[in-house]
Amino acid sequence: MTPPGPVGSPPRTVPAEQRPDVTSALQGMFGRDSLYLLFWFLQVLVAALATPLATRLLGAPEYGAFAAANALMQVLYVLGGLGLQVAVQKYFEDRGIDAARRLVTLALLGAVAVTALAELTGPLWSPALGFGDYEGAVRLAVLWAGTSAVTATVLALLRSQDRLLGFSVVSLLQSVVAEVLSLVLLIALAPTAEAFVLGRLAATAAAVVVGVGLTRMRTVRLRDRDLARGALIFGLPLVPAMLGSFVLGAADRFLLQEELGQTAVAQYSVAYNIAALPMLVLSVLNSVWLPRFFAAGSGADGDAVITASRDALYRLLAPVMVGLSVAAPLVLAVWAPAEYRPDGLLLVTAVVIVSAVPYTAGLSATRTLLMASRSRTIAAAAVVASVVNVVLNLWWIPPLGILGAALATLVAYSVQHLLLLLPTRGRPFGTRRAGLVQALAGMALALAVVELPTGIGGTVSRTALAVACLAWFWLAYSRIRSPKAEQA
Repeated sequence: MTPPGPVGSPPRTVPAEQRPDVTSALQGMFGRDSLYLLFWFLQVLVAALATPLATRLLGAPEYGAFAAANALMQVLYVLGGLGLQVAVQKYFEDRGIDAARRLVTLALLGAVAVTALAELTGPLWSPALGFGDYEGAVRLAVLWAGTSAVTATVLALLRSQDRLLGFSVVSLLQSVVAEVLSLVLLIALAPTAEAFVLGRLAATAAAVVVGVGLTRMRTVRLRDRDLARGALIFGLPLVPAMLGSFVLGAADRFLLQEELGQTAVAQYSVAYNIAALPMLVLSVLNSVWLPRFFAAGSGADGDAVITASRDALYRLLAPVMVGLSVAAPLVLAVWAPAEYRPDGLLLVTAVVIVSAVPYTAGLSATRTLLMASRSRTIAAAAVVASVVNVVLNLWWIPPLGILGAALATLVAYSVQHLLLLLPTRGRPFGTRRAGLVQALAGMALALAVVELPTGIGGTVSRTALAVACLAWFWLAYSRIRSPKAEQA
């Protein structure tokens, strides 16, 4: 509702984030919902600590083999999920817990079917993708994908129910425990990609057992066919959409492996894993926040919540991008040994970092379309953008190397955002200029700080700038959490 201004003056428009209902939603997103994010940050911290050990224990060729197997896992994970992890959250809001539990069962059956098909056809597609014989890390990655697809749907239902303890147990099993167990197996068994994947598979299988017990799944009966059909109509188009997102984020590993070899894959993977942290956080936030958006529904109320959350993220992104780019030499030096040539990865890292801005904008438009059940439109945009990504990688990798792959990522995310904006017709509307300006300034600064020296003096300067970015981030976060303080 817009309060009136003085007599004879035009009505005063209240920014979205200052509306009481939107303020309440934002405080929930950056308050209670942050607890879910804290568990994810623990996962990231453990992965960050484990990466230097893994790169040194495995060596560049074996780490490159793991990165390729991990990329394969992500493809099969998306196929096995059937898009039902999102459908579960929507149907929980629309039709209640019983319907959501039956969809978890449907997701389990779908994951088993896709995994079995991949297992049976493995000897056919494995050599074609450059893996060689269907064995070792590749075969384990197929099973890892199937179990991960089940846990994704389980976690979606636990989040919709706001069962923080159950959510944390399942997510930590498939992440923190998986990371630790993988390192243990590298030492106890052999320093190979196969042992590294085996640890992840074992921990994720345990997460499936715990998650299935927590969700209390219901059988899918014949009379539930309309429920299943509706969920699949909504969810299946999200499979090509998520595959398109995978292509945008990971298919360049396959192309780099074909053109430059596994060492280049290892270099790019280390840089990308650091630089993609903002996009990874945004992806997790999108999953955590989806129940709130589904509860708000489509229309003006939903648009207001989406607009306010997007503008808040723009403001937070600026210090994150600059701080991560400033600290990149220090992080790369810790994460990767000298054979990865970390000093030559700074520009690659910065280019991927700034891809977070179009990625954020694209997620906002995606949420608008999800509220309206327009999942096919999301799929079309993702597929077109992924094709653009592949074409640009084929064009730019030969002359530019791994920098070409990073530039292709940035351009492809920008194309995807533009494609998603067209069907929304400008929704959500009302972007505050300050947030967008800060995000664009953050992009420019994140690219500019690449030129800072990396010696002793440069390290001191970079450390001071990183601390300043932390203060900048905290100030922006405080204003989001307390909008009245900002108005004052």
